[in-house]
Amino acid sequence: MTMLAGIKNFMGIDDAHKHDLRHRLNLVAVAEAHIVWKTRLGHHVHGTIRESLDSAPLGQDGICQLGSWIRGSVLAPLCEPEVHRELSEAHEHFHQCGEHIIAKLKAGDRSDATAMFENEYNHALRRIIQALTIINKQLQDA
Repeated sequence: MTMLAGIKNFMGIDDAHKHDLRHRLNLVAVAEAHIVWKTRLGHHVHGTIRESLDSAPLGQDGICQLGSWIRGSVLAPLCEPEVHRELSEAHEHFHQCGEHIIAKLKAGDRSDATAMFENEYNHALRRIIQALTIINKQLQDA
């Protein structure tokens, strides 16, 4: 529901500020970055790539741009607390699950790595995309 410029919506953010935030935050780009990482990890899981893959950075959800937005004060005012919590939990799970998948691959357990990749990891990414879609839609209503 579009409101008149200068009138605050239910989040307490006026439409002009939402418009500015929509241009400064590229929620699509941070979603795409996680999709690219999933694709890259998928190549490792399926054995179609031979590059070294270090698990340490993947397990740290605060090092990517989305993680810094979640942990900082950027996204919280843009969405309802439930959406922020869902995004935060899904994002943390995405990174932790990726770290576990890499550990399983390094231990030679491709079967468990594949199962985790196809189930938990995919589910965590879907949750991230869903939450970002909700936030992006709220910013688009400006």
